[in-house]
Amino acid sequence: MTAVPLTLDATQTDLAADVEVYAYIVGLVAGVYYRLDASGVPHAMSQADNTQAAGSFPGSGELDAAAVAALASNYPTVWADYSIPLSRTAPATQLDLSKINTSTVPGLGTGTSAFSGRIYISVGVPRLPFTPQAAGYAAPVPYPGPGSQCLFDWVEFSYDSEGNFNGNTTQVDQFGFGLSLDGAPGGSLQGVLGIARETLLTNVQNLPGPFVGAPTLIAANPAAAAAYPANVVTLRAQSPKTLTALPTYSGALTDYFNATISTWYDNWKTTPLVVNDRATGYYTGVVDPGTGVLNFYQGQYPTLAEWKAAAPALAFALTGAAPSTVQVGSLDVWQCDNALASGGAAQLNVGKNVAAAFTRGVPGYLFDDSIGPSAAGTYYPVGGTWNAWAAQMHAANRNGLAYGFPYDDVCEQSPTVQLNGATQVSVVLGKFYS
Repeated sequence: MTAVPLTLDATQTDLAADVEVYAYIVGLVAGVYYRLDASGVPHAMSQADNTQAAGSFPGSGELDAAAVAALASNYPTVWADYSIPLSRTAPATQLDLSKINTSTVPGLGTGTSAFSGRIYISVGVPRLPFTPQAAGYAAPVPYPGPGSQCLFDWVEFSYDSEGNFNGNTTQVDQFGFGLSLDGAPGGSLQGVLGIARETLLTNVQNLPGPFVGAPTLIAANPAAAAAYPANVVTLRAQSPKTLTALPTYSGALTDYFNATISTWYDNWKTTPLVVNDRATGYYTGVVDPGTGVLNFYQGQYPTLAEWKAAAPALAFALTGAAPSTVQVGSLDVWQCDNALASGGAAQLNVGKNVAAAFTRGVPGYLFDDSIGPSAAGTYYPVGGTWNAWAAQMHAANRNGLAYGFPYDDVCEQSPTVQLNGATQVSVVLGKFYS
């Protein structure tokens, strides 16, 4: 079997040479969770992997007692150390992706049977805790919880039995630091930031409107400063998707989109909403004036008269989650959740187009995924109601592409690398100070 080198490059960053960098590669196939070892060989996760005691972590001997105590809560339960040390000097660390195959991963196939995973990168002494359980595993989180005191980010990817790789950088949940992704054949470099990490964090902190006062930035514990790179005092920025899902959050993001959604629901009572997705085609949405529910029908009916004349059967309805059970609500849009992320293929595709339109501040009467990136210049209009986090992430990436919310792939706005018959893949740790 021909090797497919996965290069995990921590040699180009501007971190001091003694700063530790680790990778962790985990994934799922056919209901079984796997982790890769330092050679790239997959192993099914097991509770027997939980050899690290709660409150403890490798490398604690490098720190003073105050730092160790400050980081103990980062490891609330027993956990597994799946870290792969990355070389800080050339040549960069390489694994072989081809070791993910039908021999090492029973059930590996294509489509939904591909290896679906993440490549996590952590920087500094604290390593990411993974805790295999009887069903699944507890992963590190960007909000208060296991691993949240680690400095980390990740790339999402899939790799199938035919050697096809699909991956992307992401800021859907958080921004910790820059990671870039590329590969061959046919790859294109994604995820390179055009501004410094600290500048991006400052820009996020200064987001306007409903973000004012939101606990967006997560600071490192000063008592554990020696565990992190010099002068790095912020671990991450939390996205609005993450913030609004926290049970403790009750800020202005909660109902931010509500007025705009209500306006367009009124509009769609008299002029239908037509949604075209490349995979499932045209569906027309009409708000029932009696119930206020947005109902969808297969076909393209741009006027109420055409819809009435055709009298198509109801395909599905987009209803909100409590307490807004008629309209989709702001939390549905922030999190791309509930009716916007459920149902059959057609409803899922309509839902993602609706979520993307409100997120980007461009609701209207036609949402058409088939137009590709041609309308990107109209997104996030001045004076509009839109996701300022997502807008900032697009602005910060050198090529303007980002995953700033879960459905940012609509109209080709995501930083995706698709490699059919991959021959090489590279993930590069970005700079921290420039």
